[in-house]
Amino acid sequence: MNEDWSPGPDHLALTAGEAHVWRSRLDGPWPGVEGLPAAERERAARFLREDATGRWVAARWALRRVLARYLDEPAPEIALEISENGKPRLADRSSGIRFNLSHSSDLALVAVALGREVGVDVEKIEPARDLLALAERALAPEVAAEIRAAAPADQSQAFYRAWTRHEAHLKCLGVGLGSDRFHPSPRHNEDKGGNDEQVAIADLDVGPGYAAAVAAAGADFGSVRLMSA
Repeated sequence: MNEDWSPGPDHLALTAGEAHVWRSRLDGPWPGVEGLPAAERERAARFLREDATGRWVAARWALRRVLARYLDEPAPEIALEISENGKPRLADRSSGIRFNLSHSSDLALVAVALGREVGVDVEKIEPARDLLALAERALAPEVAAEIRAAAPADQSQAFYRAWTRHEAHLKCLGVGLGSDRFHPSPRHNEDKGGNDEQVAIADLDVGPGYAAAVAAAGADFGSVRLMSA
């Protein structure tokens, strides 16, 4: 996987077996909430902090601008909807494009694939949190044990690596956070024995102070292309 995050083209197409991941900074200049659809404007209005509102709006524009590169539609006009299990998707699914969005602090990631579900997660590393308690509550016992066994200086990194893999996997499958159905281990690819779904999971190097992972339905990713927007 090439991890140089070079700028992506304005127009491109996906092929089967390929996944793209886009990285965007949220603190730069972005359009305001006025250009978003009504449902997204209403959601933005529910945030209590202005900085959280601004970054959420920026993340929605980052998603729309990425999708516009594949759909050849103006970003504000792309119609999105929520699936029956709560995962965002294109209202017109005839293109076969599937996507997922994650953002934390000033960084957003958008994963895009053709004909298969994807999930992505990024987290700003915050060592002060009670990470061991959170790991034992939300992750598989063997994963939590590995985090506990790590040297104190390495526990934050170990936790966030496992956590982003866990969330990317759940988001790929459209399962709610906290589900006990899936607990990715640190290995690159996982066939969750006993489950029907196969999901490929990979860590992403998105820069210092963050952890990230991407997941795609199927036994392997095929080609993964990383780009900045």
